[in-house]
Amino acid sequence: MAQFELFDQVQLAEAVALSGEMSNALEPLEVAPVGTIGTVVEVLEPGEAYLVELFGDWVSLEVGTGLVRSTHDRSTAFRETLGVEVVKTSQITLLHRYSPVKSDLFRLLDEMPASLLAEVQDFAEFLQQRQGQTTPTPPAAR
Repeated sequence: MAQFELFDQVQLAEAVALSGEMSNALEPLEVAPVGTIGTVVEVLEPGEAYLVELFGDWVSLEVGTGLVRSTHDRSTAFRETLGVEVVKTSQITLLHRYSPVKSDLFRLLDEMPASLLAEVQDFAEFLQQRQGQTTPTPPAAR
């Protein structure tokens, strides 16, 4: 059977009943539908069962209003949690393996002064071009 690891991004292959606990969904659901994205937050029984945080729509926390619908491109946006549920290996498929390197890069980018971010982007696009994956956008065109 498939082995999932802590912080792997997964997708539901079948609908999963939601307990209603540990949710911040604007419109609580009884069932997370097939295709719902989640993250493995605990390995309960390797190869058998996992605790997965299941995500819904994009939301933002507005002062005085609370959670409101949002879009992924807003700096304050995050995915609402539909629930944290126990799932079996047969109920999920792997989308992306957790990458500690990516996590470290995100942390560094969050801590980096804005004045250096354009240089990091230029370097990343240079590396991408060197691999022949894409042609970088010239800095003047941004």
